[in-house]
Amino acid sequence: MGRERVIVIGGGVGGYAAALRAARLGAEVILVEKEKIGGVCLNKGCIPTKILLHSASLYMEVKRAGIFGLSAEKLEIDFSRILARKKTIVDRLTGGVASLLKNKNVKVLSGTAVFADAESIKILETGELFTGDKFILATGSVPTKLTIDGSEKVNLLTSDDLLNLETLPESLLIIGGGYIGVELGQFYCRMGVKVSIVEMLDRIIPTEDEEISRALEAALSKEGLSIITKAAVEKIEMWGKDKKVILSAPDGKKEITAAEVAQTVGRRPHYLDMNIEAIGLKTERGRIAVNDKMQTSIPHIYAVGDVTGGIMLAHVAMAEAECAARNALGYPACVSYHAVPRCIYTSPEVGCVGLTEKQAIQEKSEIQVSRFPLHAVGKALIMEETEGMIKIVADKKHGEILGVHIIGPHATELIAEAVLAIELEATVEELAHTIHPHPTVSEGMGEAAMVLSGGALHLP
Repeated sequence: MGRERVIVIGGGVGGYAAALRAARLGAEVILVEKEKIGGVCLNKGCIPTKILLHSASLYMEVKRAGIFGLSAEKLEIDFSRILARKKTIVDRLTGGVASLLKNKNVKVLSGTAVFADAESIKILETGELFTGDKFILATGSVPTKLTIDGSEKVNLLTSDDLLNLETLPESLLIIGGGYIGVELGQFYCRMGVKVSIVEMLDRIIPTEDEEISRALEAALSKEGLSIITKAAVEKIEMWGKDKKVILSAPDGKKEITAAEVAQTVGRRPHYLDMNIEAIGLKTERGRIAVNDKMQTSIPHIYAVGDVTGGIMLAHVAMAEAECAARNALGYPACVSYHAVPRCIYTSPEVGCVGLTEKQAIQEKSEIQVSRFPLHAVGKALIMEETEGMIKIVADKKHGEILGVHIIGPHATELIAEAVLAIELEATVEELAHTIHPHPTVSEGMGEAAMVLSGGALHLP
């Protein structure tokens, strides 16, 4: 009997991870991608955004070099070189993935795959037909677009567009204060653009812990971003060469003009090109329905990543891809969503995992909360980045860690320790007794645990 053939549709992080794992497990693998290998994450999201933010962060660091006894004169922004570096790194990473796929003998096809029937796909551009034993769908998501009065006459940018502007606008209004909006908003603000962020809810990054959200809003406002919350966009229209946005806010209507207006209000699953209706694949609430094995309503077809409408993060897509590939080839697996890290790459960074304080109160009978300020951490003082904290939410009876929320330098790296702690159901006592290296920002994690386990060493 020959090898099983696995056909993967979509070459983003979920798709290429599924293809590589299936190939390592011995399958014959075909990967179909209609645009670029690497998908949104490598080409239009995670990677390019962080490249831009790193340049902006370095720019701000050099600007304050005098604090550290250094002199840096004639510091200038060369936006074209920032964009060129972005392209170089993206090309290197996507090229690396292509090389890995080639090394594992994954056949990569460029084109649009549609189901001819439940056992075969057709490549629209070439007319080629391919049959498969198993299928893994990883077609990702597309930016959500709001229906705003007047928007049909005004060109509204998406997050994809914001990553590819060739020149810096004088001003920018961003509709949506989630992680995409705040990251790109801070980048453009640091490049000298006048930036406003409009959020319908009462705070930015509204899905995260409220204390962390308020702290980030204060930090961004201090840098010069104008943040307007509890405001709904009612209308948009051209105003000369600029665009005028009319808002409804608690204190009445507001009008803001900006050279460019972007909407970063999330993403939605994208599967309309695959003709899944013809084969009877079940969808619900705009997403492809899957079970805990990433299996769809048709047993030999799996789906992973954003197209399933779950947690739309690259690292989740990769975990789901691993799960789907293993199940497709007879190696039982499930994905644990117990400890999924959530990272925001602003400055200060935000890293979170587990329950927020509010969620913990709703789900548990009694909880305990600790906060350890970074101004009590020596390494943070060395870096002159003392604004921030590490917050731990734990069960009061047993001390099990339920959630950890960090705002401060390297928060997106520090959160990994908390992810492992929650995954292993560690207690604050165990975390407090774990020896942390000195001097590091990570010491704050141990101290935050000590607050709930006899008292922190470096707090009164």
